[in-house]
Amino acid sequence: MIENKWQQHAYAAAARDIAPALLGRYLVHKMGKKTLVGRIVETEAYGGVYRRQRDDGSHAFHGLTSRTEPMFWAGGWSYVYLIYGMYCCMNIVTGSKGDAQAVLIRAVEPISGLDEMLKNRGASSLCKNLTNGPGKLCRALDIDLRQNKLNLCGDELYVMEPMNTSQICTCRSTRININYAVKGKYFPWRFYIKGNPYVSRF
Repeated sequence: MIENKWQQHAYAAAARDIAPALLGRYLVHKMGKKTLVGRIVETEAYGGVYRRQRDDGSHAFHGLTSRTEPMFWAGGWSYVYLIYGMYCCMNIVTGSKGDAQAVLIRAVEPISGLDEMLKNRGASSLCKNLTNGPGKLCRALDIDLRQNKLNLCGDELYVMEPMNTSQICTCRSTRININYAVKGKYFPWRFYIKGNPYVSRF
């Protein structure tokens, strides 16, 4: 079904470049004999500079903390954090060491392990609400703080190229739910596959 795992060099570019490149790729979480796979359909880039403005929407805007430490690593690591004390969000660290950039995976389309995803979400049937948000997809794919600081070139959590690629139409917009960011809320760093029902918001 899938092949060609992304290697570390694939994560070396800026988040704003990696974010659209991830669309259509597979996010894979392996747990023993269980394998959960979602096709990435929506992403957001964080960190870096846009029109000479630093990204105040990024967790790393105020510097290195125990929480944001993975963002300062070289690209190819996971950054998973908790919001509202109950939802996890999965990010992929990009760029060079010390650059503090990452891509938030905002939505995926279920590909494999559907029964397990339904169980994880307490759902009875497939619907777009299963994985159409960062917290939802983490619950469906059983991604939590245990997957923070994982090497994405390893065998537990990683990105794969689909065996059969098809042409996709991608769109971009400003990012969602970051009204706290005075400048960053206007950065056009959200990317999604046009018309895909699992995108969180069109």
